[in-house]
Amino acid sequence: MSTHADTPIAVIGMSCRTSGAETLTEFWDLASRAERRLRDVPADRWYGLDEQVAKANTPRAFLLDSVDGFDARFFGIAPRMAAFMDPQHRLMLELAWHAVENAGLDPESLAGEPVAVFAGAFMSDYGERMLARGKRADGAAFPGTMMAFLANRVSYQFGWTGPSMVIDSACSAGLSALGFAVQGLRSGDYPMALVGSPNLFSAGYYATNAYLGGALSPTGDSVPFSEARNGYLRGEGGACLLLKTLDAALADGDPVHAVIRSVGSAHNGRGGGLTGTDQDSQISLVERTLAASGLTPRDLGHLEAHGTGTRGGDATEIAALARLLPADRGPAAGPDGKLWVGSVKANIGHLEGAAGLIGIVKTVLALQEGTIPRIAGLGTADASLPVGDAPLGIPVENLPWPAGDVPRIGAVNAFGLGGSLSHAVVEEAPRRTAGPRVAADEEIVPLSAGSDEAVALLAGRLLRTLDGTDAPALDSLAWTLQHGRRHMKHRRALVVSDAASLRTALTAVAKGTHRPPADGIARAWEDGGTPDWQVLWKDRDLPPRAHLPGTPFRRRSCWFDDEAPSAL
Repeated sequence: MSTHADTPIAVIGMSCRTSGAETLTEFWDLASRAERRLRDVPADRWYGLDEQVAKANTPRAFLLDSVDGFDARFFGIAPRMAAFMDPQHRLMLELAWHAVENAGLDPESLAGEPVAVFAGAFMSDYGERMLARGKRADGAAFPGTMMAFLANRVSYQFGWTGPSMVIDSACSAGLSALGFAVQGLRSGDYPMALVGSPNLFSAGYYATNAYLGGALSPTGDSVPFSEARNGYLRGEGGACLLLKTLDAALADGDPVHAVIRSVGSAHNGRGGGLTGTDQDSQISLVERTLAASGLTPRDLGHLEAHGTGTRGGDATEIAALARLLPADRGPAAGPDGKLWVGSVKANIGHLEGAAGLIGIVKTVLALQEGTIPRIAGLGTADASLPVGDAPLGIPVENLPWPAGDVPRIGAVNAFGLGGSLSHAVVEEAPRRTAGPRVAADEEIVPLSAGSDEAVALLAGRLLRTLDGTDAPALDSLAWTLQHGRRHMKHRRALVVSDAASLRTALTAVAKGTHRPPADGIARAWEDGGTPDWQVLWKDRDLPPRAHLPGTPFRRRSCWFDDEAPSAL
C-alpha cells in the first residue's frame, strides 16, 4: 500500500440529504436550478427559542420535511433505542448506508473489515430538548445522546474495526474529519474510510444565542455575497463520503466520483478574534494545501466558499482570494480565465458542522456535470466586495465547465466559528476507457426494498439516474444491483435487453404495473430465492460497478415523547 504524503484519494461512494433533496440527483437539481427551500421555522422545531428573540427576528431556515422519521427495522434497532437516539445519529446511519451502496458495495459484505469512520459534528441538542420537556432519564439515552456514538454507532452497525471518532471544529468539522481520514489512508492505517457529517435541530437554545450574538440573519433572508446579506441561515441535512487511495480503487474496480488531492487544516491564532478569521490565515492555509499537491491558486476553476452570508465573513474571504490571485500573474483555470466562487448555502442553508462536506459533494457534482451553478437568489454581487482586478468571478448564471486536456480542479473552504480553518482540493475523476465487452441478449436487473412502495420509489430514482450525464451501461447497472445490494423481502426482477426496455420496465415498477418475469432465474429471485448470479456472467468480462441511488428507507416516527416536531 502506498504511503506517500501526496497520494491521491478516490471518492468511491457519496450520499447526501438536504432540504428538498434525498438523493445526489435531487441535490444537483436544487443547485443547478438555483432553487431555495427556505421556510418559516415552526415553534415546535426550535423548541425553547426565546419568545422575545423570536419576536425581534424572523426565524427561517432550510429544514428537512421531518426530523423524527427513521427506519429502525431496516437497521435492526429496537423502537425504544431508536426513540432515544439523537436524530443526527440516525441520519448518519442512513447516509453511511447509502454512501456504501453508491460505491456499488453491499454494506454487509464489509463486516469485519478495518474500515475507519470519521464524523464531523458541531453540536447536539436532542438531550437538551429532553430536559426542556421534563423527560425523565432513560438508559437508552445513555448512548443515544453521546456525540461519540455519531461515529461509533456506524462502526458497530456495520461491523467495522478501523478507527472510529468524532471531530468537532465547529463549522469546519466535516472538512476537518475528511483531513483525518485522508491522512490515515495515506499512511496505510486502514484500507477504506467513511467520512460523514449530519446537522439537525431539536431545540432552540443555540438559535437564541446565535440571534443575540448577531450570527443569524434577523430578516430571515440573506444571500451570500449579496449587498443585503446580514447573517447566516441555518440548514438541516448532511453528507457522507466513502474513500480509498486512488491506486487501490482503480485496482479493485471501484467507481470513482472524484479525487481528493489534498486537505489542510489550521487555526488563525489571534487573527480575526475569538469567533472570526482573517485574510492572512486563510491565504496561508490555501497556499500550503495547494502546494502539497504541486498546485497553485491559478490551477483552480471553482472554489466552494465558506460564504455564509455575513457581512464581514464574506468580504474577508473574497479579499483573501483576491490576494491569492493578483492580476499581473495571469488567469485562473476556470471559464473565462477566472476562479469562480460559489456558495451552496444559498440553496440549502448553512449546514454548520456538515457545511464543508456538503461543499465537497457540490464540487464533485459540478465536475461531473461540467457546470458551475449560479448562486441562488443572487442577481448582482455586492459591488463593495474587494475583488479588485483579480481574476475572480461570482456566478449569477450557470457556467459551462467542460472537461479539457488538463484535469479540472476545484476547492472547498470551511471556517469554524472558533477559528479552525479547513481547505480541500478536489480533482475530476480520471477518465477510464471502457474496452469492448461481450453483451448478453438480456440482463436481469433486481430491485428490492422494505416495501412495495419503496421498490417503486427506487425504480423512479433509477429512471432519474438514466437521465444523467454519466448514466451507467446496462450491464454495469445489472451487475451492481445483483452483487452490491442487500436483497430484501419486496422484490421486482426486470429482464431487459437494452436501455429502452429498461426504462419501460422501471416505469412499470414505478407505476405498480410490473408483471412477474418468465425467466427462471429472475422468477426464482423475485419469489425470494438466492440464485447464483455468477451463472449469468460465465464467459463474459465483468463490467465496472456503477454509482446508483441507495435503497429507500421506510421511515416512521421515533421520538422520546408523544410531541415530535410536526412534519412540514
